[in-house]
Amino acid sequence: MSPKKGNATQKLKNLLTTGAIGDDTPEDRGSNADEELYIEDIVETDEVCIDEPTEEPATEPVAKKACGKPATAEQTAEIAELKNEIAGLRSMIASMEEKNSSYMTSKEQFKGYQDIINRRDAETANNKLFNMLTQLSAMREDFFKLCHDMETKIDRFAAKDVLGSFTAYEIDMENILNDCGVFIGKFEYDKLNTIHQRIVDVIPTGDESKNGMVAERISDGYKYNGRVLLKEKVKIYKFTEVAENKEKEE
Repeated sequence: MSPKKGNATQKLKNLLTTGAIGDDTPEDRGSNADEELYIEDIVETDEVCIDEPTEEPATEPVAKKACGKPATAEQTAEIAELKNEIAGLRSMIASMEEKNSSYMTSKEQFKGYQDIINRRDAETANNKLFNMLTQLSAMREDFFKLCHDMETKIDRFAAKDVLGSFTAYEIDMENILNDCGVFIGKFEYDKLNTIHQRIVDVIPTGDESKNGMVAERISDGYKYNGRVLLKEKVKIYKFTEVAENKEKEE
């Protein structure tokens, strides 16, 4: 390199470091002509390393180059290992987010089960109601037909025949209720249970152990899904001193 080029190089370095053109010699401070003459050659022939700030991702370090030098094999391996770890963490986070999206508290699970049960019960009740209405409609038409036939042949119908015709409808109604899931029969309570039974008569008794016990069942009880539709009609015993004295006298 010629002396002039060396001086120009020194001046450019001084400009970049101190902000002033020239070196420490008085002769170079006034030599602007030489700087203009060789500035282009300096740019073409010499390299100056300047560190510039770069924005790097926080999660994926990038190998830095110092003055155009590539990353070493050790640095490349370290970066590859970090990238693999980051990929694994991202996969774990995605899996956790997927699980959390389907996670429900016990209260939410109970509400979901309750909604399913309610929908099932509603569908079942609708099916039973539809079948009951269908059978009632058919029974109504049969009843009208029976009444019409009896009206046209009233002189030839005996009381026994009329009773037999109406008895058939008793069976039809019982079948309709059974198909809907209605329990028909005697309730299992030997002692008065006012929720399931209704008193229609009281029988005095001198035996105190029989007080409140069912003496006679007059009609069936009707129950659906644990709820009483129609109470069983019963007669019960009631203890009285009069009845007790009377029984003693006898």
